Amino acid sequence: MSVPPPPQMPFGPPPGDGNPYSGGSPYGAPPPPTAGPPGYGYPSAPPPEPPYDAQPPGYGYGYPPPAPMDGQTCRFCGGYPAVSATVRGHQGLVLAYRMLRMHGPFCRTCGTATVRDMSARTLVQGWWSPASLILAPITLLLNLGANGRIKRLPPPMPGTHGPQLDPGVPLGRRPHMAMLLLPVSLVVTVILAATGVLGPKDDNNNANPGPTPAPITFSPSPLPMPTYSPPPFPSPTFTLPPLPSITLPPVTTPTPTDSTDGPDDAKIGDCLRNENGTSETTDSHPKVSVLPCTDSKAQYKVVYKYFATSDQKVCEKQPKADSWYTSKHPSLPALDYVLCLKQLK
Repeated sequence: MSVPPPPQMPFGPPPGDGNPYSGGSPYGAPPPPTAGPPGYGYPSAPPPEPPYDAQPPGYGYGYPPPAPMDGQTCRFCGGYPAVSATVRGHQGLVLAYRMLRMHGPFCRTCGTATVRDMSARTLVQGWWSPASLILAPITLLLNLGANGRIKRLPPPMPGTHGPQLDPGVPLGRRPHMAMLLLPVSLVVTVILAATGVLGPKDDNNNANPGPTPAPITFSPSPLPMPTYSPPPFPSPTFTLPPLPSITLPPVTTPTPTDSTDGPDDAKIGDCLRNENGTSETTDSHPKVSVLPCTDSKAQYKVVYKYFATSDQKVCEKQPKADSWYTSKHPSLPALDYVLCLKQLK
């Protein structure tokens, strides 16, 4: 009896040893990957790493810049970085003088504008008193130090307070520099006068000639003149009426609690008093002085101080303020400020 052969697969046996699952797949193992050209693909070449100083994704145009590290922002525009510096000015007033100061912090643009503006005004207004001939050059030299600190700053980031000040043309290209000829000519005149160049000269054009010998003269003795003495004439006598006496009131000295500080030096937390004593809600010419808050004469307390503005509406941002004091400088708007006040009584 013959046994029939087993049925055959219509497409032949699978590759390998005949087991269709020996390769993990009925169609066998996948072919190994082919190596590509150098620099493409992986693992033949790893992807390039970003540079060390590259910005992270998402930073750039349309995104806010990082906050300043030291917390200082420009007092005018709010930009940063900013540096603390003091810019000075001087005004000669014939018999007196006035020293001006503008405290920072400043960004590079606003600081440069402040140094150029206050130095230019000092060149014009700083020579018209005896002490100004010394104080004006010292003021200009101090501004050179402040300008050096400001120039070392990088260009500022945009701020939040307002627009940046306009620096204008450099100080060396302004007509104000011609005023330096005034002290220079005075110094040259003093030196020439001290060396005798401007003094009297002799016939040979030599300076400081010696004393000229006086000529020898002979004068005969005068003849005696007859003398005549008139008889004495009695002079009338009269008595002046007594002068009225005037008693001056005693001089009063200020108490230790009085202060001579003005509103320009007021800070947040200081107390003020209007010496006019008016009961009106608005005083166009107040006489404001700074007092200790423990003094019973204090009327107002400074809640906040806004610089470079004369608009009292900024005090609406301070809920505790119910009054304000505005100082406006027509010649230099950068010195304007507003004190937001709270009444104590």
